[in-house]
Amino acid sequence: MTDPNSLSSASGPDLRTQLPESLLLAQLERGFGDLQFVPALEKPFRRYLRSYLIHHLRLACVAGLILVAAAQLLSSFVLNPPATALRWQAVLLCGVLTPVLLNAYWTLTSAGSERRMDIAAYSVIGVLSLAGLLLPMIYRHHGGVFPFPLIELVVVLIPILAARRFPVALLCVLGILGALMLRDMVFARLTTGTMLEVFNVTAFAAVSLAGGFVQEWVLRRNFLSEGLYLLRSVRDPLTQLRNRRGFDVDAERIWATARRGGLSVGVAMIDIDHFKLLNDAWGHAAGDRVLRDLANVLRAQAGRRPMDLIGRVGGEEFAVIWYDLSPGAARDQAERVRQSVVDIDLEHPGGRPLSVSIGCTQLVPRGAVTLSDALAAADSALYAAKSAGRNRVEYASPPREPESSRRDQSSNASA
Repeated sequence: MTDPNSLSSASGPDLRTQLPESLLLAQLERGFGDLQFVPALEKPFRRYLRSYLIHHLRLACVAGLILVAAAQLLSSFVLNPPATALRWQAVLLCGVLTPVLLNAYWTLTSAGSERRMDIAAYSVIGVLSLAGLLLPMIYRHHGGVFPFPLIELVVVLIPILAARRFPVALLCVLGILGALMLRDMVFARLTTGTMLEVFNVTAFAAVSLAGGFVQEWVLRRNFLSEGLYLLRSVRDPLTQLRNRRGFDVDAERIWATARRGGLSVGVAMIDIDHFKLLNDAWGHAAGDRVLRDLANVLRAQAGRRPMDLIGRVGGEEFAVIWYDLSPGAARDQAERVRQSVVDIDLEHPGGRPLSVSIGCTQLVPRGAVTLSDALAAADSALYAAKSAGRNRVEYASPPREPESSRRDQSSNASA
């Protein structure tokens, strides 16, 4: 997991929730008739596209294996082609294409398959093209006619196997057309049949590429429009921090990661002191400016590391998760945040600089203790800080695991 607060990161459950809203809006207004985004969006789109298409490619591999078996059975028991041509067909389809399809399917179902998807797809395109070019020539050499439109099938599949990338698909189709003509020029001669085959392949390719172009355009449009919806559902529009929903989702992920690694997590709740007085005296516009300024301080002081998380969870209330802290560091981190807010010297109608009260705790997630327990402990410390005079940090002892849970774990260990 990368920085949940970063506006340029592009990872996590959905890459688009990490992108700047202005970037998505600008691309929608600019358009993408050339099927190209600005560089800051193109790379996240490629990753999104791979995750979207990987299931389709697995199905394509399964369908290919079924078609290979059906073609070989049909040729062997129904069509009765020349024996030598049938043997070559078995070599190319069963001996070469089938292992490539099986390897592609295995690659696409294994861990990290998205990174190897292009290799799997292009290997299938290459072997399919080779078989589609050679088998008609082999059949012709032995006095037969290859009965299956394999090369036409290849150009139809290319937009899918090329991961919906129109320029790549177009280059592959042009390469096949050139190889088709070169094959007959070298091993036979250009005839009316060659021209007819080129025409047929071109017609199939034109329809397939047109469909591929439209499909990629729709995918790009969905990437932007759905991305805006997702982004607005997890990000606070005023501060550009995570809202309550987004914070809860990312915080649970950080908590689970720390639990697996046995790492310490710091949790803090932050509240602006006398914020209602500021709103009442100077208006909500001034309050909004203060919230934005505080969000900038929190990014600089509390969100320095990739796995740290900040969210606006209430009107003037913020929450922070610090991942993998050294023992006792949560209080020091909170104190640095408090002092940084005082140091920027924001005006307040109370006659003193704006300040915050912070409650924090620190623990290693284990057993039945949940993130909600840790947030509740930090929240109780926050109220203690406000009761003790505000503009201070209070530390709460980490929540204890319920006695019943500890007894259950002890009994399971002894058993």
